[in-house]
Order: sequence, then structure tokens, then C-alpha cells
Amino acid sequence: MNNNIFNILSQLKANPIQMLSRRFNIPQNMNNPQEIIQHLLNSGQVSQDQVNQAMQMRNNPMFKNLFK
Repeated sequence: MNNNIFNILSQLKANPIQMLSRRFNIPQNMNNPQEIIQHLLNSGQVSQDQVNQAMQMRNNPMFKNLFK
């Protein structure tokens, strides 16, 4: 299980758009993070609460260490 998580994180770091596209419908021409988040919000694929939670995770020191 741990190995799988690290594999997923490695893939996410290498190509975030490809990983996100597995779960969400993101137009191919989008590569700006703010534009992608706005598209996901506008299309109802994520809620503002989910975005807020992700932002809180991003600022968590333990989570930051995974992406060094």
C-alpha cells in the first residue's frame, strides 16, 4: 500500500495534468492551475469546500515534505 502511494505521488509530481485527467474532465489546452481550478468549479466537478480543503493540505508542512 505504501509503495502504491509513493508511486502515485511520483506520477503526480511528474505530470500533474495527466493524473488529474484520470479523475476529472479537463480540456487538453488548459495548463494554468488557476484556470483548471476555475474550470472544475464552474463545471461542478469540485466544490469550493473541496478546493479550500486542498489548499489547507497544500499548506500543511507534512504534505509539503512529500513534494520536496
